[in-house]
Amino acid sequence: MRLRQSQSMKRVCSAINRKGFSLVEVVLATSIFVLLAAALTGNIMYGQESSVLAGSRTRAVFLAEEGLEAVRNIRDADFANLVDGTYGLATSSNEWSFSGSSDIRGIYTRSITISSVDGDTKNISSQVTWQQNPQRTGTVVLDTYLTNWQETVVPADPNAACTSYCNDQGRTLGTCRQNSKQCSKSGEVYIPGGDSTCTAGPGADTCCCSPF
Repeated sequence: MRLRQSQSMKRVCSAINRKGFSLVEVVLATSIFVLLAAALTGNIMYGQESSVLAGSRTRAVFLAEEGLEAVRNIRDADFANLVDGTYGLATSSNEWSFSGSSDIRGIYTRSITISSVDGDTKNISSQVTWQQNPQRTGTVVLDTYLTNWQETVVPADPNAACTSYCNDQGRTLGTCRQNSKQCSKSGEVYIPGGDSTCTAGPGADTCCCSPF
């Protein structure tokens, strides 16, 4: 009788052990699944966030470039419009103008800063900021230089016509000087007939040709 009871107890304990191992296996498998699912979800969310951030930056770059182009159009209308300071932009009848200290385009804030380099050159900085997330602010800044192209005139070479005349006389180079004596002092040759090519004034109205 005791032998039978002992065998029965062994069978019961064995069954309990098997159930215990099965429960541990289930818990471990569930834990692993939860960890993998969390990691996969995190990767998906990170990828989506990265895509959103990249798209936001692309839009910000576009707005900054648009800002520079707008200032260029304002410059073309009148260089005097480019007064040093920080401005926003506005459009009216398809024309750009400065308005306030910044302008807002959706989630983006744009500001244009103008500073003088010299009398005919301005440094233009177009900055766009936006809130990427509660902890991070995005910023894009583009710079360029704009000149008063309407006033920028490339001076003509005052000696070009004189040189052309001297070339016709078989000489290599021509220079407009004060008088024929200056030609001799400079080792040049005075050939009558070329003075009309020198139009810079009394101080340089004589065409002197190189000796060769």
